[in-house]
This record gives sequence, structure tokens and C-alpha cells, in this order.
Amino acid sequence: MLFSCDSGEQEIIVVPKDYKGYVLIIFNQKDGIPTKYEGKKRVYEIPQNGVLKTQFTGNEGWREFPEYYYERITPDNKLPSFGEIKKVPIDTVVGFIGANGTVKKSAESEERIEFVEFYIGTKSQIEQAQQELEKLGIVKLAQ
Repeated sequence: MLFSCDSGEQEIIVVPKDYKGYVLIIFNQKDGIPTKYEGKKRVYEIPQNGVLKTQFTGNEGWREFPEYYYERITPDNKLPSFGEIKKVPIDTVVGFIGANGTVKKSAESEERIEFVEFYIGTKSQIEQAQQELEKLGIVKLAQ
């Protein structure tokens, strides 16, 4: 028996030097940053506020954890990557995959905003950033 699943594109997330906090990527934004690749990997260059509006479409399908870098893509700037909060070391700054989804742009509209969230920081900083992002709401950040 053969099984297949759709593959998404691998991702690289580049954050400003010493950045810590949430990273929110909002897809399908006409006025967003144009698409950029490093080889076959998507590159998301995150601004200082942590919110990237991009012209990329959503990234459906199975893929490995993203690669995270401070400032530029070099081995010295690479951060460890985790997908489970219980596995994140206490005092190490890491990249952490959050969640992805869609929200309605407004109650009157069927238009949806597609997003993905990530976090950069230590275990406690990631937990704090998750709470902060929940309070802000996706729609407010997309406008």
C-alpha cells in the first residue's frame, strides 16, 4: 500500500537581532512583502514588531519544523527549533512553532485571514508571548 500526503514548502524565519516574542505571519496580503526563497525554502523576514504581512499563500501540507535565525541566514545565527513546549529548555532561546489557522475578517464578511504563529524566546518568554498574542487578536494585527 502506498500512502501520500501533500508536502508544504520548508520555511526559514529570520528575526531581528536579539528579538524575543511572538511572530505572526499573515498570508495573501496584496500589500504584503513579496515572496522570497533561499533555494527551495520560503524565507520570512520578520520586522521588529513581529508581524509579517506577506504575499505568500498559506503553506499547506506536511513539512519539517522551520529553521530560525537571528538577523541573517548563517550557521552562527541559527536557533534551536521545538514543537512541544515541554521539550523547550528553561534558559535557552529557541524558535517554537505555534499554530496556524484562519479567522473571519469581519462578522459581515465571508473573507478570511490565513495566518501562522511562531515564538522566539526561552520557555517562560514563549508562554508569556502566547498569552499576549491571544489578547491582541489576529484581525486587529492584519489591518
